[in-house]
Amino acid sequence: MARPETGGLIRWATESDPEGPDSSRITPVRLLGEEPVRITPDWLWTPTPIKGAFEGLNFGKGRTANKARRKVEDLARGLRLSAAPDAVADESAIYELRLGGDGSRYVQGAYAGFKLGRAFEHVLISGEPGTVLADKPDTVSIVLGGCNGSNRATISTNLEGRRTSFQLGSHGAEGNADEFINSAGFVRWLSFYEENLARLAATFAGNAMVHSPESVRYSVVIDVPWRAYWLYMLSAVQQGQTSARAYNRWREEVTRRCRLGSDRTLDILREVLGERFDRTDIIDQDELAPLGGILEDMEPGRAPDLQFLVDTMRNSGDPLWNMILDPDLREKVKFLNRPLSREVLTVQELCGASYVVAVLRRMLAGAVMSVNDYVEQTIEHFVREWTKVLTEHAKVTFGGTSFAVYPFSHFVPLEEGGVLYRRDPGRVVTVNDRNGISGFDHGEWVDPVVDLLPGSYLW
Repeated sequence: MARPETGGLIRWATESDPEGPDSSRITPVRLLGEEPVRITPDWLWTPTPIKGAFEGLNFGKGRTANKARRKVEDLARGLRLSAAPDAVADESAIYELRLGGDGSRYVQGAYAGFKLGRAFEHVLISGEPGTVLADKPDTVSIVLGGCNGSNRATISTNLEGRRTSFQLGSHGAEGNADEFINSAGFVRWLSFYEENLARLAATFAGNAMVHSPESVRYSVVIDVPWRAYWLYMLSAVQQGQTSARAYNRWREEVTRRCRLGSDRTLDILREVLGERFDRTDIIDQDELAPLGGILEDMEPGRAPDLQFLVDTMRNSGDPLWNMILDPDLREKVKFLNRPLSREVLTVQELCGASYVVAVLRRMLAGAVMSVNDYVEQTIEHFVREWTKVLTEHAKVTFGGTSFAVYPFSHFVPLEEGGVLYRRDPGRVVTVNDRNGISGFDHGEWVDPVVDLLPGSYLW
């Protein structure tokens, strides 16, 4: 499904529930020719970078796309990929478009074409791979991660059996406890979002590893949230808005989910890497492990406050956590030109910090490349900010620095501003393909995990 018979690439616009809970729709979009193609309102493909004005958008002098392409060349050069850097970096680009407060559209950024082996992707690179890989290191850590569940996969019910506000994929994880949570868990199988992310990240990472010299040793860190997701029920347990049985079931479900996600990622890596998989260090570490016993013993009427948990991590004997939670150092970290609060104030902040620590820990040993999805872009900002603060003010000596690669998903929501985690189309979709470019019949029902994903991400 990556290349239709008529040439070009296929990407898919997804719609969740346009007419009801069982009627999601998926539309193929062919990227071919000399004219730009709008994939969705948020995404525009073009065979060459655009300069000046186009469809009411200002692309300036094309520097955004050129910078994105230059970073791809730097990545190919730094990892010593088998293809020449200018051959890996394709001229095509996918622009991310956003709607401003006044209703006008603007260009947020650009994903550059990335060709390697049979793969033809578009990637956004945050940070500077040319600097991180300047010495062409012999050891590189790759951090793979993602969210559990999706709006389709997380199911929480109240005493009446209706869905509660505790739906992670729909609203994030605000920790609301507006009503009693009688049951919380996941559907039994991995959601389309989770399957797509596993293939997206693991295939790209594995492909880069396969095409780099055998002398380069890789460590792969599987960072699938575990105890972080246990924490998402903290507010409900504190307020007595759930039962011990429901909370314990949630923990069991999260643990099972993490293993499913990790196993799927490893299966894909094993397939892509072949014999090289056995020579790759696989690290599966939960940075919030010191909270394990506390969270296991927690029950309604006997739950610690967030500050106690933060203090537990601060006093766990881990130097990195001690620094990340140091009030004086936190004030030196900027986000949107404002310093962080001296103390961690939300469960989400604590969980986000665990990912930052996971990356920083690998940076102590050397260069790090994170491969993730669009949702996690803010995290990389904090990695860079903390690197600067810890180097300048805590005199930490890192063995290397980091950058992040965000491969463009072949499946993107048609809804404006939508992300697949919150707009998962589900495992049964109707193919909306009146022009017959996908090889499926218009109106045919398919399972995108079975029928689309295996042929979508190549290497």
